[in-house]
Amino acid sequence: MRSWTATSPFTSMLIPVVLAVLVSFVPARPLGAQNRADAGASPVPALGALVDRPGSELAAVVERFARDRAALERRHDTPWSADRRARFQEFYAAWRAELAGVDFDGLGVEGRIDWVLLDTELEYLGSELEREARLYEEMRPLIPFAGPIIELQERRRGLEPVSPREDAETLVAIGREVEAARAAVEASLGTRSAPTAIVGLRAAEALASLGRTLEGWYGYYAGYDPVFTWWAGAPYEAVAASLADYGAFLREKVVGYAAGEDPPIVGDPIGAEGLAADLRHEMIPYSAAELIAIAEREYAWCEARMKEASRELGFGDDWLAAVEHVKTLHVGPGEQPALILDLYEQSVAFLKERDLVTIPPLAEEVWRMEMMSPERQKVSP
Repeated sequence: MRSWTATSPFTSMLIPVVLAVLVSFVPARPLGAQNRADAGASPVPALGALVDRPGSELAAVVERFARDRAALERRHDTPWSADRRARFQEFYAAWRAELAGVDFDGLGVEGRIDWVLLDTELEYLGSELEREARLYEEMRPLIPFAGPIIELQERRRGLEPVSPREDAETLVAIGREVEAARAAVEASLGTRSAPTAIVGLRAAEALASLGRTLEGWYGYYAGYDPVFTWWAGAPYEAVAASLADYGAFLREKVVGYAAGEDPPIVGDPIGAEGLAADLRHEMIPYSAAELIAIAEREYAWCEARMKEASRELGFGDDWLAAVEHVKTLHVGPGEQPALILDLYEQSVAFLKERDLVTIPPLAEEVWRMEMMSPERQKVSP
């Protein structure tokens, strides 16, 4: 087996990532001294370092923000609503203004860290709302009926009295708009005015959320108000079916979904401005161009190491052929967990021998393995 030397920054970053992945696959085994490298170590941490630890002066502030935001989200729960965006913009701006009045220099280290993190989060949440508004405008021609659906739910959340006959008429009008929007999209297929797969998928997902919103609105009254149920029952069922059919149409005809096949991967780009905002939010001190340059440099380093290994295996510089060869060297059916466990134990031994990180005894005791279905593996980090 080839031994590798960590001569690249990429390798130094990769080791903990690989270890984290391996740790998530480690199976639980019966407790016993043989299960721990430090059998005599106590699973209880030394409490001296935890007693009277200085905390952040802003801990209660952060907790209050989280509670208030969650409460506001329960009240304003309609996706793509302009009123919802406006209310949250006001909320974030007010919190940020209040935070600016805190004596930053008078805070301790933990308090200053929380101040910066909360201020950064508030700024980012506001920018996300602006991004949401831009995304909505792009797909609004495909869902012109979203406004009336949103309004129905917002009237309910505002505790306004229900008007069964008027609401039934609104549902009928929404149904007509859904059919008209679908017909317009169908007529545009194959022309330059046809929606892109990106906008089509976003609209299809918005249709699903609008359907859930309408379902929640209808379910609030149906059965409890017999007059409402009599007027709105049939129109609601028709609109719900139209929304679902329209969403399926967009996925099939615009996005390219085919029944029985894996759906295509369609990304929804956020643009240079959105990417810059996300990088600032994650406190990554590089631009997108700089990150690409770093990635290309590290990829070149990795490719050089692949070619070295390929030559040792007798494939010259054709490292892709070497990779295909290595794929055939797998363990037998059912032996993969044991292989992963072996790799994990090698990783832990590597860390301990070099005293790279402290591994508490309790962490070793609770390591475990879970199997993932093929479907879950498509989205697992």
